[in-house]
Amino acid sequence: MTSHSKHIEGVEILSLGYGLELIKDLGDATTVTDQYQLQGFKGSHAIGHTRMATEALVDVAHSHPFWARPFADISVVHNGHITNYHKLRRRLAGKGHRFATGNDSEAIAVYIADKLEQGDSLEDALRSSVHDLDGTFAYLISTPQGIGVARDRFALKPLIFAEDDEKVLIASEEIALRRVADSTDLKPRELGAGEVRWWLR
Repeated sequence: MTSHSKHIEGVEILSLGYGLELIKDLGDATTVTDQYQLQGFKGSHAIGHTRMATEALVDVAHSHPFWARPFADISVVHNGHITNYHKLRRRLAGKGHRFATGNDSEAIAVYIADKLEQGDSLEDALRSSVHDLDGTFAYLISTPQGIGVARDRFALKPLIFAEDDEKVLIASEEIALRRVADSTDLKPRELGAGEVRWWLR
């Protein structure tokens, strides 16, 4: 249990690792940020997610990010629906991987972690996912080496990014990027259909 969570009543450990602090809760971004003192967190990369649940349960376990159980320090946030989720989950479970929820986002995290365990680079794992995952999706994966993003071949779910020599910002809407870095030099770009990108530490 981290120093950030030990004083919070009812906290549940949802991941184990060496460098990943995975905070999941219900409520708006400001409330969660204040409750867990996220302003004080430091690190090389961070991901966050707010959502309106359309299919999954609305509880802490089904909130994003999803941990790639049992792999250390790999998590995902995802917008969309993986239509071959059950087939993918059966295949991964057949390899001995366990799942904590019935959410398709968790399967993406485990899928990428499994590819990395097999020796694939993050780039290769992302490229494979565009062909192996069916449905409409845009996701961001966090690994100890860095972060990566992928968008399905139909490009129905939004994903915008902007980068310079010091930072990379990724969101589903440009307004979110502008809230973080309100700069006239910021040049957001939409990730293309079937496109992947990655940034290593």
